[in-house]
Amino acid sequence: MSALYQRARPVTFEEVVGQDHVKDVLTAAIRRGRVGHAYLFSGPRGVGKTTSARLLAMAVNCEAGEGERPCGVCESCRLVQAGSHPDVIELDAASNNSVDDVRELRERTLLSSLRGGTRVWILDEAHMLSKAAANALLKTLEEPPPSLLFVLATTEPERLPPTVLSRCQHFRFRRLTDAEIVGKLARLSAAAGVAAETSALQLVARSADGGMRDAESLLDRLLAGGESITLRRAEDALGLPPHERLRAMAGALAEGDLQGLLEQASVLYRAGFAPRTLAEQLARTLRDALHARLGGTPWLELGEDDLLRLLHALDDEQERFVRHDDLYSLEVALIKARNALRGNVPAAFAARPASDELPASAGTGAVPQAPAPQVPVARSATAQAGRAPEEPAPVDRPPDERAPGDARATAPAQPRRAAEPIDAADAGPKQPERPQGETSLSWHAVRSKADVRLKAFLAPARVEIVGRTVRIAYPDANEFHHKQLLMRLEELRALVTDVAGAAFEIEVDGPGGGPKKV
Repeated sequence: MSALYQRARPVTFEEVVGQDHVKDVLTAAIRRGRVGHAYLFSGPRGVGKTTSARLLAMAVNCEAGEGERPCGVCESCRLVQAGSHPDVIELDAASNNSVDDVRELRERTLLSSLRGGTRVWILDEAHMLSKAAANALLKTLEEPPPSLLFVLATTEPERLPPTVLSRCQHFRFRRLTDAEIVGKLARLSAAAGVAAETSALQLVARSADGGMRDAESLLDRLLAGGESITLRRAEDALGLPPHERLRAMAGALAEGDLQGLLEQASVLYRAGFAPRTLAEQLARTLRDALHARLGGTPWLELGEDDLLRLLHALDDEQERFVRHDDLYSLEVALIKARNALRGNVPAAFAARPASDELPASAGTGAVPQAPAPQVPVARSATAQAGRAPEEPAPVDRPPDERAPGDARATAPAQPRRAAEPIDAADAGPKQPERPQGETSLSWHAVRSKADVRLKAFLAPARVEIVGRTVRIAYPDANEFHHKQLLMRLEELRALVTDVAGAAFEIEVDGPGGGPKKV
């Protein structure tokens, strides 16, 4: 029995979900007899590229009237749907990408139509053609024999030579919206006689990431049991943690309930959910809360800036799960997220003023990229009451940039330097000035600016900042990462300079050689 996405393929352009910018042009060209000789359909997987190519092949060979093509019911249309039409050939460029394959194709293009219609060549995954094969196809693609139509489909059009792109009418297919996917999934569920909760179909649509084929494959799995499709069943089928548990974790974060947060994380971990999946899904739940707040329907008692802090903290901890995907890593990520909510954020993130308007000294309103000089914080209310205060850390912006009444604006951001006073009463009205030329460096800010590859090469390293030297050491088991970082030292040097100026030197040590300084 064929899969659901095969049985649910559209047989007319009207049945294609979305892609109106493509359908309107193609149907108009078919109606007016202005079909071109070469088309390129590009876009993400599962959004209708190959389906539209088959519909175009059906339309140019359809036996119905001009205004009804493709009809989907005539013999020619049924043959195309079944993949047995003698004049419609589908090739996979991934396995037919050599010059010899293209030469054979060129020889076959000289043959006459077996049914007296238009021959159509559909070349899927066209970006897999070798450069020589693409060049061998150019002349045939530019001036094909009469009644021959080429349709190239690809997910990576940028890999095709410009000479090929210039010979085709290029149509870019977009990702489908969740609403478009849910609409078709609801129709398929109704046709199968299975009731489906809207929330469950929405979850399937989000998991499909804009691809109808992926969504239909997921729905096929849910329809197999013949039971009603509920949100819980959809979560179980997709291997996702329960939505209400994720909302409860988000609520614990908002309330500062660290004990409840860690207990829920432990329960989900014991239930078999991967820590990385839990962190990702919690971040997605917070993203949904951010969208709800921006849309005026908030369900979580956190402001926009607080949600951004949480998302920033959880996203930055994703690297941790590449090395250790265990409960400890999950708990550390959650603790860091909770601390970020209290104001213990990286210097690069905390450098932005908390108020809605930037100070006058900010000029045109550009967000500062490097941390401002650290200043002592005032004695907390706990300390003034005679109780032992928690060890505060300096913030990354002067007091005049803090929002009035914003407790988090004065919350700690980095470990305090030993030479700095911790009590405003001890410091007096005049604070001791930092020695001229002294500079601080936030390694977190450096890693935040690095690209994905450089972050991966830095992940297993042990980093120490001693004075004005950044010492990066690799264990013997990470020789590959060590060598790759040595090849990108200039890039790392530029990031350190961008964050803290040129005052720091970098020392890299690892297997296969002594320390190297830049």
